Amino acid sequence: MPIVPPSAVTDAWNELNIEDDEKLATHVAQFRAEQPILAGFLQAAEEAIAERDDRGLIFFYGLWAWLAFRKCGGATHEVTEERIEAAWENNEEEMHQLEAASQLRWLNEARSLTSEYRQMALLGAMTESIMDPGLTDRPRTDDLSGIILLHVKTGIDALDGD
Repeated sequence: MPIVPPSAVTDAWNELNIEDDEKLATHVAQFRAEQPILAGFLQAAEEAIAERDDRGLIFFYGLWAWLAFRKCGGATHEVTEERIEAAWENNEEEMHQLEAASQLRWLNEARSLTSEYRQMALLGAMTESIMDPGLTDRPRTDDLSGIILLHVKTGIDALDGD
């Protein structure tokens, strides 16, 4: 599996954010057809979000990840439930490691966990997008951001490999 370069991340983002509903619908249909289990996982995560205004974000970021992988020749395997479960468990373990770290060691622990992460360009862009302050001067750091990031990273990790 290729490492998704920043150019593929940007190209996928730009393609999904153009004002062409038909093209977006085509991408969604192709994603659902090629990755039905991953699309279902992301859709189920959406349904667990109580705030209707925030629904759609997890699926959109999963779609973005899939398209970025596709732009560099990746995401050729169908993601299985087992792959999603393994990625989820690994990400939960990393989350617990970060929670257990003291405030003084938190940044070092985070760097250690991501130092050899293969898809950092993709995860970094998504993290920035999720936490972007937009029109406010404060970044978004609520629990929902963490939930979205956990699901998004699980999707990225499930797409990576093979």
